[in-house]
Amino acid sequence: MKKWFLRLFVALMAFLLSVALTGAFRFFFGRSELALENVVAVETEPYTNSNEDRAQIAEIYSEYGAAQTRHDRAFFQRVEDENFMLFVRGQRLTREEDIQWMERQPSDTTYEVRVHHIKVFGNSAVSRGYMMVTYANGEQAEWPFIDVWVKQGGMWRIQTTTSSD
Repeated sequence: MKKWFLRLFVALMAFLLSVALTGAFRFFFGRSELALENVVAVETEPYTNSNEDRAQIAEIYSEYGAAQTRHDRAFFQRVEDENFMLFVRGQRLTREEDIQWMERQPSDTTYEVRVHHIKVFGNSAVSRGYMMVTYANGEQAEWPFIDVWVKQGGMWRIQTTTSSD
């Protein structure tokens, strides 16, 4: 038992000595050129709220309700990211599962999207609003949502949607 404790003590002391020597070396001699080459430049203002980007996202939303009403698979394949996830009622749906759910809905149900807020953070954005659903019998429902967007290749796509109905 004493040998084990002694070995552990020697290992701990060697570790602490190496950390102390490394810190002292860096303090007196600075960083090496190699370490400086690995520094990544970061934009000074990563949180922009570009009106152009907001307008692009708003344009997609202006088409969204009509596309859902007509069950437009191509629209959602273009607008939703390949790794899209929908979180609703404690379930998680992929893009394909979401599109299949949409295609099973009655064709006489209409949808309208109302967006309250779009905030752009460089190549990502967050929006919130609700979808107005009007059923054939005239009943209406509001489904609030929060979307997370990602801009890839100059095109905005929805990464995730969290909703409740």
